[in-house]
Amino acid sequence: MSASNTNLKTQTKRHRGPLFGIVVSLLWAGVLFVGFMIWTSYQADNPSATSPAEYVTE
Repeated sequence: MSASNTNLKTQTKRHRGPLFGIVVSLLWAGVLFVGFMIWTSYQADNPSATSPAEYVTE
């Protein structure tokens, strides 16, 4: 079933904000993934390095 009254200009305006949010969140996930890969490769080269979790104080 399709909508009978589809106005593409109105729909473009209504979806601009959510689409921008999705793009920003995907970019942020990419940055986090790249950081994780860099950290993982650093740990592989230096297995005696301390984990960031060890710095947490209770």
